[in-house]
Amino acid sequence: MMDQKNLPKIFWGLLALIFVVMLFMVPQYGITGDEVTQWKYGTSVWNYLKTFGADKTAVSGTYLENTQAMYGGFFDGFAAMLIDIFHPKDEFLLRHYWNMIFGFAGIVFAGLLAREFAGWRAAIITVIFMVFTPRIFGEMFNNPKDIPFATGYLAALLCIVKWLKNLETPSWKTTILLGLSIALAISVRVGGILVIAYLGLFWLIELWRTKKFGTKVFTGSIKHLVVAGIIGWLGACIWWPYALEDVISHPIDAVKVMSAYPLNVSTLYEGMKIRTTEIPPGYLPRWISIGMPLYILIGFIGALVLLFKWTKTSKHTYYLLLAFAALFPIVYIIYKKSVVYDGMRHILFVLPLFVILAALFYDYLLQLFAGKKAIQYAVAGVTLVLVALPARFMFANYPNEYVYFNELAGGIKGAYGEYETDYYFNSMKGALNWLVENKLKKDAAGRKPGDSIIIASNAPALFIEYQKISPVPFKFVYVRYYQRNQSNWDYGVFMSRFLDKEQLQNGYFPGDNPIHIESADGVPLTTVLQNDPERKGLKAFEALKAGQDTVALPLLVKAVQQYPKDVENWRNLAITYFQTGNKAGAAEAIGKAYAISSLDLENASTAGGVYMQIGDFNKALQVFGKMTQDYPLMGEGWLGLGQAYAGLKNYPMAIDNLNKALALDGNIAPQAYMALAYIYQQQGDMATAQKYAAAAQQAGAR
Repeated sequence: MMDQKNLPKIFWGLLALIFVVMLFMVPQYGITGDEVTQWKYGTSVWNYLKTFGADKTAVSGTYLENTQAMYGGFFDGFAAMLIDIFHPKDEFLLRHYWNMIFGFAGIVFAGLLAREFAGWRAAIITVIFMVFTPRIFGEMFNNPKDIPFATGYLAALLCIVKWLKNLETPSWKTTILLGLSIALAISVRVGGILVIAYLGLFWLIELWRTKKFGTKVFTGSIKHLVVAGIIGWLGACIWWPYALEDVISHPIDAVKVMSAYPLNVSTLYEGMKIRTTEIPPGYLPRWISIGMPLYILIGFIGALVLLFKWTKTSKHTYYLLLAFAALFPIVYIIYKKSVVYDGMRHILFVLPLFVILAALFYDYLLQLFAGKKAIQYAVAGVTLVLVALPARFMFANYPNEYVYFNELAGGIKGAYGEYETDYYFNSMKGALNWLVENKLKKDAAGRKPGDSIIIASNAPALFIEYQKISPVPFKFVYVRYYQRNQSNWDYGVFMSRFLDKEQLQNGYFPGDNPIHIESADGVPLTTVLQNDPERKGLKAFEALKAGQDTVALPLLVKAVQQYPKDVENWRNLAITYFQTGNKAGAAEAIGKAYAISSLDLENASTAGGVYMQIGDFNKALQVFGKMTQDYPLMGEGWLGLGQAYAGLKNYPMAIDNLNKALALDGNIAPQAYMALAYIYQQQGDMATAQKYAAAAQQAGAR
């Protein structure tokens, strides 16, 4: 289908075109969730190096405590050096160009790696597939952790394959490049040490396969192997302050720490918020099945089916290396129960290998039907149709390509509320740019000197940096999305992360009357809100804090009429009604809040509490029962369930649930012991009642 002589020109010409297009794409990408931390760390790395180790910030204090020092510093440190030299106004834009170079290099290395297996046509297919894999390409511009590591990983695998191919006559040039590629992988993330293990393992396998143990090939290759390892190890340390403090033990310590990464945050998975320390074994396979394009999944499975045939036919083990490097990290993460979150981000470094294997499969099909043009064109046509599916998404949703979900998930619309979407907060830049151009410039012109525009957001680290480069000055205030009525602000720019399924699907986000939404295929990623000019919710909140229920009540009644999806106002209205003696109003108001989100813990506990206080124990039972189903490891739901059963005089069930609560959470001991004391008192067992009453007092009950 292609003239073989022109394939190298097509390959490099295609890459040149991609590079130019990527250069023009860079400015639209936003600051991401990890980037401010990485930017600061990079500055400390560069300060350490340029002071020859006198500035110890990178290896002490916070960076050591939060494990940041355990990361290699090449990408971030070099970026800080460039910033120090060029002094750009927008330092993150420079970082994004630097990130893009790494992303582009990853495309190049992926293509060249495919070429080592099947020639230039496979290389071209790989390059095209890399570009149209949204969750790889979409992160090439502003992911400072995973993209550089993926590039180093690909470079190392490419050099390993080249080195193994020339095992009988290894050149020092190839060996030095191998060492440098290993250094690149480790200098970004210590997990790059994996490639040293791959090198050793497949060196032994290749020696065994070719029966070269005990020969000159064996002894000669050992020298090259040792040199490559030394270059890789020491090269990785050059931009890594923590490693420079002790080049032997510190990298080893980093491996131990990072293999059990100590992070416990919540993430949205299959419609539920789960902790990163409780990730189920199917988490990564599920994400791969819905996050990778269908044509990659089909090609990857096809490649695995043909793997042993290819290995037998080609009489080498490199295909096994490719598959092993793709699958082993995933299997190891599942086995070790390592902390992962943000979808596939932590295994992004293996995803290009899925792409390469898929490309090799499609290239194999074209080769298989080389004499049957009609079948070749059919294969190419079907492949192009499948590639067009993610391509459409990417063109339609630039620069938020990385939030892609395939057709098995029902696209991003089917995944909304079930899985994290814009976990890296990329869309916030577009939202702020819209706000500046369409509102802030006009507002600023009409304001008096000193009268600042106040912008609220739930992404403080990002907005502090956006504030520095904004063409219109504004004052920033950090506000959680679900506490919008507790602060004074003019405009709000809020991301969807950290909200639950029902809050997302029932309209709580993007909220009532947003003035702008950054979306992907109609799914909201970031919302821009204009605050209530009368600040009814804020005034009511302040009145409640001051104990002025009669002042808060009319404000809240008007607020929920104007903003019927605002859970916080409904909840405050329920509390106000209850405190003013309107039990029916309290039940109705909390019912509205609970209908918007029963998964919101504050909603659930408030609803259960209100129903308990007004004596509707059956409704309290329903609320707390669902709470224990949604959050079975939290004691609060079991406590409420026990209290509700006590209200219904079902004392055996009450005692059972209260004991479950105590086993899960010692902090609820005062309430649980008081409830148990009440139960035993009602049963006439005064001795046991007094025992629990004393325990409650000892635990801090008032």
